[in-house]
Formats: sequence, C-alpha cells, structure tokens
Amino acid sequence: MAWDNGMIWWFLLTIVFIGIELAVPALVSIWFAFAAIILTLISGIVKNPINEFYIFVGLSGLFLVLTRPIAKKLLEKRKPIESRIFGQNVEIYKEIELNLYEVKLDGKYWRAICDEKLEVGDKGVVEKVEGNKLILKKKI
Repeated sequence: MAWDNGMIWWFLLTIVFIGIELAVPALVSIWFAFAAIILTLISGIVKNPINEFYIFVGLSGLFLVLTRPIAKKLLEKRKPIESRIFGQNVEIYKEIELNLYEVKLDGKYWRAICDEKLEVGDKGVVEKVEGNKLILKKKI
C-alpha cells in the first residue's frame, strides 16, 4: 500500500490529536484521533477531500455519542478532590506572601495557607480545601 497525500495528511492529524489528548488532562480530542486513524486507512479509497471531511465529521460525532456514556460513568466514580488530597504531603515551592505559599499537588500548582511560618522546601500536610486554596498544617 503506497501512501498518498491524503493518507499522510490524516496520519499527521492523528498525531496532532493524540498529542493534544496527551497534553490536556481531559477527553478533548480522542474522538478526532479515532476518526483520523480510520480516514488514514480509507483515504486511498475515497480520493475526494470533501467526502473525507464529511466522513471525518460523521465518525467524530459517532465516537463522541458512543463514548460519552462510558466517560460519564468513569468520571462519576472519581472521588471528590477533597477526599483524594486530604492528608497528602506537599512541599513548599514558593512563598508568595506572609502565610501564603505555592505548592505542587497531583501535577498542579496550588496556593496554600498555613498558620505556621514555612520556608521553601518545608513539608506540609493538607488538612482541607477552602475555595481554590489548600489549608496546610506544618509537617513535623
């Protein structure tokens, strides 16, 4: 099987959509990646870019409709963020102002508050979440 321009184009789009999906921590472009993979395989048969685009849109929509209930069930099973991060140890990366710090938890940067004075590199334990800030207790 020889690669024509259409196949190369759809293959490159597949790589782009997979890259977006890996970079963004949510189901954003996986449906497009699946559709682009199929178009990579069948673009040698279709030979009309307009028809290929319509097939791509149709397949993307079909994959979205078919996988949405599965994704919804998986997301419902996740614990609330408070229960996942309660008791987690964090390291102070930056002091923003008095008793306000920047920490990294679960791959995300958070602002954190602690009643006790902490230095960069100190460890804290997450006691609770208030809004978008973590409430810490100094780890001894």
